[in-house]
Amino acid sequence: MERTPPPADRLRLCAALDHVSADASLWGTADDTHDDLCDAVRRAVAAVLSARQREIVEWHFFEGVSQGDIARRLGVSQQVVQKSLYGVTRRGRAIGGSLRRLREALSPLVGP
Repeated sequence: MERTPPPADRLRLCAALDHVSADASLWGTADDTHDDLCDAVRRAVAAVLSARQREIVEWHFFEGVSQGDIARRLGVSQQVVQKSLYGVTRRGRAIGGSLRRLREALSPLVGP
């Protein structure tokens, strides 16, 4: 499948987490606190998300692929991709929500 370049207004953080060494900073050079936070984000993405959620998060936030393009790649609707990223509440239960899960995993480091 041919890759579509990200829109000019979308920030591309890195190519993929698999290609980033554990010593590298995701967002350029910074102090030790920033490096620790970047490492924590990498670990949280790898540990807390399912393979599909990880793939969607990497495509959307690290490669700059739109929700619509991700949906086409996966053969699902854009709404499915959005719910995977941001979640939805059904019968009082949180469903999906990769960002919620990452926020919960990282909350001890960054506070409420």
